[in-house]
Amino acid sequence: MAVLTAITIMTISFLAYVILRSVSHIIADVFLFILFIFAFVVSNREFSVFYLLLFLIAIVIDLGVSKFEIGKGVQTGFMDVVISLLIGLGLYLVIIFMSARAGGNIVGAPEIAISSTSQIAQNMRPTFIGILGIIENRIAFAFFEVISIFGLLIPVVGIAFQLVPYIVPTIIVGLIMGILHVTAYSVAISLLIWASIAFMLFIVSYIARGRDSLPSDTAHFLNNGIIDVNRGLAIVV
Repeated sequence: MAVLTAITIMTISFLAYVILRSVSHIIADVFLFILFIFAFVVSNREFSVFYLLLFLIAIVIDLGVSKFEIGKGVQTGFMDVVISLLIGLGLYLVIIFMSARAGGNIVGAPEIAISSTSQIAQNMRPTFIGILGIIENRIAFAFFEVISIFGLLIPVVGIAFQLVPYIVPTIIVGLIMGILHVTAYSVAISLLIWASIAFMLFIVSYIARGRDSLPSDTAHFLNNGIIDVNRGLAIVV
């Protein structure tokens, strides 16, 4: 993998995502879906199908149920986008700091085995891994919206949702995503709470920005992409 080329592709792909979501979050989703179709073609297909299905579920939830707020808070103004990007960079730095304190990367990142011998496919691997972070965010936020709405309908439990709105579903989804990363991405079990806290921070930024996922998308994309670039460097060395 040519590291400089891989970083350039990562940067261009993410900027394209930011620009497209400023036009329409649906168009941005289509862009991500097309990129991941390419990942499906050149990589481990079983792994890719799993994420494609989860992404489709998140999109269906977004489009099919008007009460859900996913994508409704997408910022389109230049300064709003810049602020979201800066918040995302701050979130990424917080994750790095937490990882250093915890003694391991708390979010982790999946590995995609690129089966194609094409150099461009190999160079796009960090981009694919970074995009997985954005897809995971969409899935987490879909879970959050579902739990927030239907949790109110559960006897007794619904009282907790009314007394402390946002807090209960944030903790539940954070734990779910933390467990997913511990079990699927070789994150140490001792880092479970740290990983859960990272996803809770993603959800907090999502809520604070009026249902805009760009801060968490920025942080998660950077985390995953940089981890994979470092893997490539380790192989070269």
